[in-house]
Amino acid sequence: MNESFLSKNLACLPSQVSELIQNDHSMLEGTHYKRVKSKVGDDTLEINGVWIHSQFDPKKEATRFVAELPHDGTERIYLLFGAGIGYIIPYLLERSKVTIIWMEPFSFLIQETLAKFDFSEAFLSGKLVLVTGDNLEDQLSDAVKGKGTHPISFVPHRGSWQWKESEYLKLKLIAEQMFHKKDVNLATLTRFEKIWAKNICYNLPELSGFRPVADLFGIAKGIKVLIACAGPSLSESIPEILRYRNQFLLLAVDTAVPILTSFGVDPDLIYSVDPQALNSQYLEDYTGEGILIFDPTSTYISLRLEKGPNKGFVTSSPFPLLQLLEKTASGEIGSVPFGGSVSTNAASLGTLMGAEKVYLVGQDLSFTKGLAHSKGAVLEERLNYLESRKFRREKHNYKQLFALPQKQVSGIQNETYITNEKMLIFKKWFEDHTKENPWTNLTKFGAKLEGMEHSSFQKEFENTSDQKQIQSVMHVKKLIQSKLKENTSFFERSLLIEDIQNTITSLIEFLILVRQGLTVSQRIYQQIQKNQINPKTFSEDIKRMDLIDEEVSQKKGLNEILSLGIQRVILTITEGYDEQLSLEEKENAQLGVAKKSLLLYEGLYESIRSTKRMLTKSLYRLQSNL
Repeated sequence: MNESFLSKNLACLPSQVSELIQNDHSMLEGTHYKRVKSKVGDDTLEINGVWIHSQFDPKKEATRFVAELPHDGTERIYLLFGAGIGYIIPYLLERSKVTIIWMEPFSFLIQETLAKFDFSEAFLSGKLVLVTGDNLEDQLSDAVKGKGTHPISFVPHRGSWQWKESEYLKLKLIAEQMFHKKDVNLATLTRFEKIWAKNICYNLPELSGFRPVADLFGIAKGIKVLIACAGPSLSESIPEILRYRNQFLLLAVDTAVPILTSFGVDPDLIYSVDPQALNSQYLEDYTGEGILIFDPTSTYISLRLEKGPNKGFVTSSPFPLLQLLEKTASGEIGSVPFGGSVSTNAASLGTLMGAEKVYLVGQDLSFTKGLAHSKGAVLEERLNYLESRKFRREKHNYKQLFALPQKQVSGIQNETYITNEKMLIFKKWFEDHTKENPWTNLTKFGAKLEGMEHSSFQKEFENTSDQKQIQSVMHVKKLIQSKLKENTSFFERSLLIEDIQNTITSLIEFLILVRQGLTVSQRIYQQIQKNQINPKTFSEDIKRMDLIDEEVSQKKGLNEILSLGIQRVILTITEGYDEQLSLEEKENAQLGVAKKSLLLYEGLYESIRSTKRMLTKSLYRLQSNL
């Protein structure tokens, strides 16, 4: 061992990682290893009878393996699941334009490697990144930030896997999940960027008459809350929901509302979060007493229906555009943790309401009994109008089942169900959050939620039907109703009108500056692309661009508001996301920078125009009192 190498390497790692490596000895328990010399004299390890590297020539083994890995001279990431004592790493570091991410669960192997090789420069430059300890998914996400389009090669270390396959397989599963989640999040962000901005703008007039969701926090102490989700098994739980209906507060996701009402069940609260116009159809024929819990990015059509709930509670949102409404509030609106689906929001709200216990029903997270939707769902009912000799509802259901690659998941009774990667993300979210939340799963069939108690309606409610509990539920329902009848408005409408007017004026002025930036950036790009750079005019354009960039960057509040509509552009610049840069622009660094500047000003220009137009329409509705 070379102690100087070890000290030098540890000094180049983040302090928490360095301390972990030096102090973590737990993985050594029950592990017997020895460092021995190979036939050619290089070190190798034998752990519990398994050779981690070749007994004959570890370096030759490493070079042969590296030669098989793809490398075409372009940017690439090698993700190592173990590396033994690191023979492969120096050969990978010799390659240009590569990033090596080394995932290793065992601290003693990291120490052996860092005492054998000097990786200090590679650690400092970021070419080599060590991922170990806790929060592996977060560490991995940070390691690939800004490298969104770089191809990734998974590199499992054979010797390490032969010794502890289960531990290294966990690393691979974490990586697969992280990359899939990242892809889903980025795709969602860029798919819905414009519709989110549109919904927030168009919802402002109606939401100014809502109450904040914070009014509901802690309101359900001592009672039980049932979250009704729209999984395929929901219809089969309807008899139990009806039987014990007066013993809990019923919070339904909007997709479950038509299913519940078709069986005569009226929810107390209805949670809506989906931005797509189709979601309004879940509420369009609703005539019950349910109160709406509304995310500002949810489709604005839901608040303009002739029927359906149009009053309720609004939640906060991380998008800066909502600041127009928040600034007029008399207090905190309140935020609800979001896990990617309306059911995750609803479950989180149940906890925030202070419920004694929160139950989930219809949370299948799988294609239970081969169904994509619960019977009675809007998507299914719409097929009544679409069905023909050549298009049957069974065909639609089949297409839904195969829209994404199928995965298998263990069921509540250890049976096997078909699911997909999107639903697995939600499953993981519930499992990660169940420890700190009093959730119990009453879903009859579907995926098993690890760590979450599974029970039945009979067990939870059969012996608790005392009058005191029923009265407590009724009291909470009346209390929620009373919140909506408060005379004092939570949002100051006149102030909202003033803020929107000022924002529109600022956007008109900002548009002039951005148009100038767009013109100059187009001129710079064209000169570089055509290789016709006039030194004098080019220099003047660069100086002018710098001044415009500086002025634009000072418009912080406006830029935050506009950013929601240009996420694709932002991710192109910061993450390398999307293929908006041509091969020529990627190969020519100067042209690539010019293109990113051009994309930014094109995005800002369009975002200003669309935001101004949408806010003007909302202003008219506010001034006309809707």
